[in-house]
Amino acid sequence: MLRLRSMWMTGAVTATTLVAALLIGTPASAVSGDAVPTGSYAFTAKIDVGDGKRACSGALIDPYWIVTAASCFADNPAQPTTVPAGPPALRTTATVGRTDLTTTAGQVRDVAELVPRTDRDLVLARLATPVTDITPLAVATTASATGEDLLVTGYGRTKAEWVPDKLHSALFTVGGVDPTGLAIAANAPADAAVCQGDTGGPALRKVGDHYELAALNSRSWQNGCLGAAPTTRTGAYETRTDDLGGWIQQAVSAWSAVVAARSGGRNTVYNPDTRTAETFALRSDGAMIHAYNTNGEGWSGWYVLGDGARFTSSPAVVHNPVTNTLDVFATGTDGSIYRATWSRATGWTPWIMTADWKFRGAPTTVYNPDTRTAEVFALRTDGVMAHLYNTDGAGWHGWFTLNPGGTFVGVPAVVHNPVTNTLDVFATGTDASMYRATWSRATGWTPWIMTGTWKFHGAPTTVYNPDTRTAEVFALTTDGAMSHLYNTNGEGWSGWYVIGPSDWKFAGTPAILHNPVTNTLDLFATGTDASIYRATWSRATGWTAWTMTGSWKFGGAPATVYNPDTRTAEVFGQGTDGVMAHATKVTDGAWSGWSIVGQIPTTG
Repeated sequence: MLRLRSMWMTGAVTATTLVAALLIGTPASAVSGDAVPTGSYAFTAKIDVGDGKRACSGALIDPYWIVTAASCFADNPAQPTTVPAGPPALRTTATVGRTDLTTTAGQVRDVAELVPRTDRDLVLARLATPVTDITPLAVATTASATGEDLLVTGYGRTKAEWVPDKLHSALFTVGGVDPTGLAIAANAPADAAVCQGDTGGPALRKVGDHYELAALNSRSWQNGCLGAAPTTRTGAYETRTDDLGGWIQQAVSAWSAVVAARSGGRNTVYNPDTRTAETFALRSDGAMIHAYNTNGEGWSGWYVLGDGARFTSSPAVVHNPVTNTLDVFATGTDGSIYRATWSRATGWTPWIMTADWKFRGAPTTVYNPDTRTAEVFALRTDGVMAHLYNTDGAGWHGWFTLNPGGTFVGVPAVVHNPVTNTLDVFATGTDASMYRATWSRATGWTPWIMTGTWKFHGAPTTVYNPDTRTAEVFALTTDGAMSHLYNTNGEGWSGWYVIGPSDWKFAGTPAILHNPVTNTLDLFATGTDASIYRATWSRATGWTAWTMTGSWKFGGAPATVYNPDTRTAEVFGQGTDGVMAHATKVTDGAWSGWSIVGQIPTTG
C-alpha cells in the first residue's frame, strides 16, 4: 500500500474473506516479513511519487515497464480506477535492483506514462529509459487456487521500521479467489503482514527455478505494522494479474510500435539516377509501403514492398551512386534485419536476410563518398552496435561489432563529414549518456567517447551543413528538451545546448533538413501534444522560435527529404489516424499546410 511521509493513512478492510467491503476500503501497504538476501527478487521496484509524498512497490515486467497499484497515483487511493492515463501528476521514480538500500546501487528511472486498468487496482508505468541488466518478471497465465502459497515482496513499513532500507518478503496462503483479486493470509512467518509502502508489490508463484507474477498487493489490515491501528484481523487483498497477459502485451506492443515509428533511420531518400524523391514507412500490420515523386510530377500512391513480409522497425534507405541502386533495411518480426534492393534492371528484389544476428529497433544508413561505401548501423538485442557495409558495389559484407565494449538503446545516427573525410556515429547508452565513435582512413574506428554529462532518451539525428562546413547532431534530453551538438570545419565538437526555451518538450526522434537554396536548416519534432513543430536556422538569425506546423496530430517522428529537381523541401508525418501526410516548401517560399500522401493500401 501507500506510505505517506507527509501524512498518515490508516484503516483497512478485511482480506480474509472476499466480501463487498473489500472493494471500498482504503488501500494498504507493505510486507512485514524477513529481509531478503542482497540481490534477490531484483525485479521488485521501489516507487517514489512526488519526491517523498508517497511510496509504493512494484515489479519490472519489461525493460520499459513496471506494474504496480493504481492507488499509488490516485487522488483518493480508495478509488484507484479513477487514475487517468498519461504522465503521472507528480514526478515519479522507480528504483529497481536495489534490494539493500544501504549497499546496492540499483537503477533509478523516471516514470514517463501511466496505463491504468479500469476494473481493478492496477496500472502499468512506462519508464523513460529501459532497465537493461535485470531480468523482468514473467506474468502468470493461470489463476491462483485456494491453498496455494505465494511469496510477497515489498519495500514498505515493518513492525519496527518506519522507512526500511531493505526489501522484505513473506510467504502467504491464498484463502479465496474472485474475478479480479485474491484473499491471502500469513503463512511464514505466521505474524507477517502487508504494511504501508507495499502497495503494488508482487505476489510471486514459484515455478521450477524461477518466479512469476500472480498478483499485486492492494489492501490490508496491517496487523502489527508500525503505526497502524490495533487490530486482531490479519491478511490482505491482492489484485490478480494472471488474466491480464493479453492486455499487458497489447500496451507494451503499442508502445514498441510508437518507439519504432519515432525512432526510425533514414526512411526518405533522393535518387539522382531516376530524379525521384522516395519515402518508406510501415503499415499498421507491419508491411513495408513505398511512395515516390518522379521529376516533381506529384506523389504516387502507396504500394507494398515485398508481398507478405512483416517488420517491427522503421525502414532505413540508402542510395549507392556506384551501382545506382537503392537498398532498404528493416528489422523483421523474427529480430533479423532484411534488405531489399532496387535497380533499373530488376526493380525491387525480394527481401533477403542479412545474417542470423538478432536486432532491436531500427537500423540507420549512410553513404561515404570518400570510400565509395554504403554503410548500415544497428543495435543487436544485447545493445551492442553492429555494422554492415558495401564498398565499390562489390557486395555486402557480414555484420561485425563496432567497439563491443559499449551497449546502447534506441537507434544510432551517423553523419559523413567531407571536411575530415570521417564518419561519426552517435548512440544513446544504457546510462542515458550520448556516445560517439569516429572512423577515419588513418585510424579506423575510435573507442566510444561520452559527448558530455547530459542525459538523453530516444534516438539522435544528424545532418551535414555544407554552407557552414558543420556536422550537427540533435537529440532529446530525458525531460524532452531539444539539444544540439556541432563540429565546424573539423575543429572539434562543441558541448550540448538547448534549442529554444528549455520548457519546450518533445517526443520521439527529430528530423533535420538542409535547404541548399536558402542555406538554412529546418528542424522538425513531434511535441507532447502530438503536433509537429519547426525551428529554422540561418546565418542571419540563428535559430528561430518553435512554430506549430498546423493543427494535424501525429503519432510518430517526422521525416524529411530535399528534391533538387524541383528545389522543394518536404517533411512527412504519420497521423494518429495512420494516414501519411506531408508539407512542402518550394524554393525560398513559405511552407505549405499538411496534405495527405496517397491512399495507404489495406492489403498486400
